[in-house]
Amino acid sequence: MTRNIKLLYGFSFFDPFMIIIPLWVPYLATQGIHMRQFMELQSVFAIVILCGEVPTGLLSDLWGRKKTLLLGSTLKAVSFTLLPLWSSFEGFLFYHLTMGIALSMISGGDVALLYDSHLAAGGERSRGAAVLGNAKLAEQTGTAVSALLGGAIVILGYRQLLWANAILSWIPMLIVLGVTEPSVAVDRGKKRSGGLKEVLSTILVRDAVTRLVLLNVVVSGTAGLVMVWTNQKYWQESGVPLAWFGALYASYTLVAGFAGKSVGPASSRYGRRPLLAAAGVLPIIGYFAMASFLGWGGVLFGFLLQAGRGLGSVLFLNALNERISSAFRATVLSMAQLGTRASFALLGPLVGYGIDAWGLPSVLSALGVLFSITFVFLLLPLILRKTALSPADGFRE
Repeated sequence: MTRNIKLLYGFSFFDPFMIIIPLWVPYLATQGIHMRQFMELQSVFAIVILCGEVPTGLLSDLWGRKKTLLLGSTLKAVSFTLLPLWSSFEGFLFYHLTMGIALSMISGGDVALLYDSHLAAGGERSRGAAVLGNAKLAEQTGTAVSALLGGAIVILGYRQLLWANAILSWIPMLIVLGVTEPSVAVDRGKKRSGGLKEVLSTILVRDAVTRLVLLNVVVSGTAGLVMVWTNQKYWQESGVPLAWFGALYASYTLVAGFAGKSVGPASSRYGRRPLLAAAGVLPIIGYFAMASFLGWGGVLFGFLLQAGRGLGSVLFLNALNERISSAFRATVLSMAQLGTRASFALLGPLVGYGIDAWGLPSVLSALGVLFSITFVFLLLPLILRKTALSPADGFRE
């Protein structure tokens, strides 16, 4: 299981190793895809994942997390291998459909497999945030390195970038081949029929705290998805040279990674409440500052968004893992991803239309107002709890 954890850290590093993504908006623009069409493609992508999240989460819990992860990683590699062949809206639509199925198979299962491996290796629940923080840092480091590599390769041309991306996309599949299903997975079978209904009923109806945690995972993930694509448009309008996109993308992701890595030690020293407050307030400040200082000043304020994103992703995922059993961990995590994709499917096109119609500053200000409201109604109640995000006994293994 210790070897499992190391391999899954490697998977976290190479799974987001997609060197085309930091240049995705400019590349599709060269193929005649404008921001409105781009957000429509992202919305379709989100809907595909939305439809596949819970079924693939159940598949992961029932069939095996390694098998589902392997299937998803293989389909993802095939999608990237076919990407250089597409040059029309229909071709890119097909790519987003297949990639959406692939990522729905991966999401939830990778985190569940890592957390179960940590427990099976004798790890304590109190160390869960540190393990997830390490995985988050590995993920963001992989994203950063891939962004730098993509920024270097694009000098040769987009065609070379696409084929290099295709070759690298097979590495996660090879890593998953070496992973062993944790022994905790063996005993998941007999308690399923009524167990899932009970867990979902408790999360969605009876346990207000777990429901708030789940909703905050959704909000944090949605904000991150929106800004991944909006940032590239922001850099374009701020006059940032294309050659700097990779370095900026890398810098942003490393800040998020180190913020996530800091959650474990910072929680032990200061408690979770200050970190929860920072996870909610930093992005709001970032939105309004980016709207007010379009240019390099706004680019610098964008780091606040990444810091808040890094803190929130580890805090909320760890709290959710603590409060759910292994038997349905991948399913519940997939539910969280489902909510994220559903929210983005609604918000993403609105952001795209708004940017085309009213410009970035207006849209960023509107996002600042929106996430201020979610902070008050979803995050503040968790911060004000006497024991912020303590594990629920009913969900212990």
